Amino acid sequence: MILFSRHALEKMDALGIDKEEINSVITKGMKWKEKNTEKWHARRFGIEAVFLKNNSDIFIITVYLEG
Repeated sequence: MILFSRHALEKMDALGIDKEEINSVITKGMKWKEKNTEKWHARRFGIEAVFLKNNSDIFIITVYLEG
């Protein structure tokens, strides 16, 4: 299940990004983990998402456009 923080939802609304796009970024994009934290990043289509993984759940912290 993908859950969204209030901040992520506000950023998505401001940038015109919908949940389906974020789902695609998370499932099909290039992913990497930050050193010394539990934060993951995924990038696709010029969109980057920062998230946490907990078993099968994914919690989106924030999203932004590349660059």
